[in-house]
Amino acid sequence: MKYLLSFLPLLLFALPQLSQAQPLSVDDIVEVTGIVITPGPNGKVAPIPFATVAVENGLRGTYANMDGMFSIVVKKGETMQFSAVGFATQEITIPEDFEGLYRSIVVQLETEDINMAEVLVFPWPDRNNFRAEFLAMQPTQAQNLQALAEGKLSRQQLLAMQEEMDMDGRENASLYLRQQASSYSYQGQQQAMPVLNPMAWAQFFKQFKKKDK
Repeated sequence: MKYLLSFLPLLLFALPQLSQAQPLSVDDIVEVTGIVITPGPNGKVAPIPFATVAVENGLRGTYANMDGMFSIVVKKGETMQFSAVGFATQEITIPEDFEGLYRSIVVQLETEDINMAEVLVFPWPDRNNFRAEFLAMQPTQAQNLQALAEGKLSRQQLLAMQEEMDMDGRENASLYLRQQASSYSYQGQQQAMPVLNPMAWAQFFKQFKKKDK
């Protein structure tokens, strides 16, 4: 009850302000459509996909599609900000005296180079840990680590890991195409069985005799 009484004066003060607020009319808004581009090679322009389109000092915005096209409804006098990673931000303001409900624009963003500060990556959180770990390292530990790495990358180890892995999309597509090509070769006839093929048996015995020699 105490919090309600403290909130009541604020509510009474805000009611006249809310009553004076006028709803937006059709003449106060503009639908802005356009494309976001950047200069490309050979003097040609290229669209900037998924560029951000935001209204300044507001919570409204959108983003361009894959082809750089966008559409947004703004109030007259508002400023739109166009930004994208690797490009300088550009602002465009819709004049308050603009006449019409629609406006088409072409926004050209220039590339911007961002120089970041140098970052050093250490395997330990601070120098004290590095000193302790370095002093505790044995002279033969480096050789053991190298032998362990070579064992993990041996041909036998890689082949064993390969057998346990599932085929990726390219391998599945290749297998499917080979199966389809094999079925097409027997289209309209019964597929031959290699067990009943005398030529296959002759080739088998020929290879078997070579191994015996």
